[in-house]
Amino acid sequence: MAHAKGNSPLVIWLRRWRMVALAALACGSVARYARAQAASGNSPFEAAIREADAAWTAGRFPISMSAYTRALALDSSASSRAVYRLAVLHSWEGDLRRAIPLFARYVLLEPRDEEGRIALAKAYAWSGATDRAVGVYDSILARDATYRDAALGAAQSLAWAGRYDEALGRYDRWLARTPRDVEAGLARARTLAWAGRLGAAESAYIELESRGERLEASKGVALVAAWRGHLGRSERLWRALTVKVPRDPEVWVGLAQVLRWSGRAEGARDALTRALAVNPAHPDAREQMRWVRADLGPTVEPGAASAWDSDGNRSWQAGLAGSIRAWSGARLSVAGSHRRTALDALRGTSSTARASLRVKAGGSLTLVGEAGGTRTGSGSDASAREHGFAIGGVRATARLSTGFSLGGGVSRSAFDETAQLIQSAIATTSWTAEGELQLPGRLVLAGTGEVAHLDGGSVSNRRRAGSTTLRWKPRRALALALAGRGFDYAKSPRDGYFAPSRFRLGEMSAHFGLGRDLGWALGAELGIGIQRVQFD
Repeated sequence: MAHAKGNSPLVIWLRRWRMVALAALACGSVARYARAQAASGNSPFEAAIREADAAWTAGRFPISMSAYTRALALDSSASSRAVYRLAVLHSWEGDLRRAIPLFARYVLLEPRDEEGRIALAKAYAWSGATDRAVGVYDSILARDATYRDAALGAAQSLAWAGRYDEALGRYDRWLARTPRDVEAGLARARTLAWAGRLGAAESAYIELESRGERLEASKGVALVAAWRGHLGRSERLWRALTVKVPRDPEVWVGLAQVLRWSGRAEGARDALTRALAVNPAHPDAREQMRWVRADLGPTVEPGAASAWDSDGNRSWQAGLAGSIRAWSGARLSVAGSHRRTALDALRGTSSTARASLRVKAGGSLTLVGEAGGTRTGSGSDASAREHGFAIGGVRATARLSTGFSLGGGVSRSAFDETAQLIQSAIATTSWTAEGELQLPGRLVLAGTGEVAHLDGGSVSNRRRAGSTTLRWKPRRALALALAGRGFDYAKSPRDGYFAPSRFRLGEMSAHFGLGRDLGWALGAELGIGIQRVQFD
């Protein structure tokens, strides 16, 4: 039976293709309309771009960021300018997690724009991704070995990461090509200082001074002199610069730092006031002023601690300390503490109050005096005994020359660490001496010695002790040490303290710390060693 004409396969096929053609025509019309809207500037994307560009030009950056973000949500690749500017805005806010992908997208959109690659490399360096930063810089140098920003950027990234030898190698290669590049020379001298090669850094700055680049090089010489411990010379150099360029806030900040290190917080405050008068927003001046105000102002330090050991000794301690600036270069402190100790049924308490005065005489001598008393109580649940001790001491520390200091003193205190020691009512009188020598390469050699007499308990005793430590600080927050120490007692009493006839310990340790002058501190230390103990 023949098919009806309207239902033939050919007719059905034609109808289907007619529908496809109509749909394509409709889509084309919509696309042409959208393009026309975009060309006329009426699309949401173009409106967002116009708003963002206008806000960028006017310096209204939060509005600009919001508008660029809205535009890129509509089309993430239509405007490379929008991608780049949004990346810059995120980097200004320190949001590198968002900035880096945007810089990377910009590099894909504009592969011939080397400035975009430089921006991506800087963002990597700021985020701590040093190898990626150097890789981007090297990709630029592979095409053009004379590209200055890439060469210096790679060296700077390595210096920021503490890879000083690699950084110096790159600076040296660049300066061999362009020996008159003053900025590169200053960066190299700065890297030498960061690496702890202070003598070489100072020589590099002095050479730059002799070539006529006096201001920045002179700042470097003054700064390195302070780092080398030449505080008096550094102060003279900074003061000369304040006369030469009184409107430069950096020289006032440098002078303030030296005065603060010298214990002259009032002078540091005056110098920082001058710096902030020139530039109220100067970040280093504002931060140092916060530190100086903390130095000058009163302090209150509460504390609490709890400890126990494998012998069954337990202790709990709470304390409160405070200090005020007595006069220029002097600080008066008072402190009180209470300790409770236990060993099985034996109990002990110790309460201490003390006052101390610390005086900085000039830039090289520090004197400390202390006086107070300790009251102890001990016994079992059925009995108790109390004792009183006068405590105190004097101490002096002098910096005799660059990188070399000596100190010594005498002190008397109660030996009250455990319940059994409190029961034994022991007091110690100690004579101590110490010295410190700064060596090249951020090495410090320190040594201490002590002779102490212990009165009370079952027998009077004498302790001799000494230690030597070689410290190396490869990073600001990291210190490594090799130490040897030992002590011995003349007698072996039974009063609850560790009193071998000879004790020796060799130890390697690493210390990591953050905070420093920021008003807080976080530290961790790991050590491994070997010891020898001998008893009579």
